[in-house]
Amino acid sequence: MRRKIIHHKKAGVHHPQLCQACRVGSCCAEGVEVDLFEVARILKAPVVDVPRPWFYYLRRDRSFPSGYVFSTILRHGRCVFQASDSRCRVYAVRPRFCREFPLENGAKAPEYHRLCQHGKRHRKNKRGA
Repeated sequence: MRRKIIHHKKAGVHHPQLCQACRVGSCCAEGVEVDLFEVARILKAPVVDVPRPWFYYLRRDRSFPSGYVFSTILRHGRCVFQASDSRCRVYAVRPRFCREFPLENGAKAPEYHRLCQHGKRHRKNKRGA
């Protein structure tokens, strides 16, 4: 399977290296929709110090590879896998949404300006200009 090349400049969003410097982690505040295959991959990973349950069933959806959609559980106002330092505890096997954010299916994520601290600053700068 070939990986799709993501063009952040064409999508009009910031470069993903800014995510490495983010200490807020607001993109994880609402949890993440995950495919059943992603749930299975995370369940096989060695996750430490995260009490279960981790997911709950949302719906059937043919736009997801397995046809089934789950969501990560929220604890303390953030995704169950987000540590207190805002880092992801399942980073190596994180869901597609997390890997691609601030993009979604190759375009700017609809929730980008609301969820991303850089996006909020970028929106304010554009309004002020």
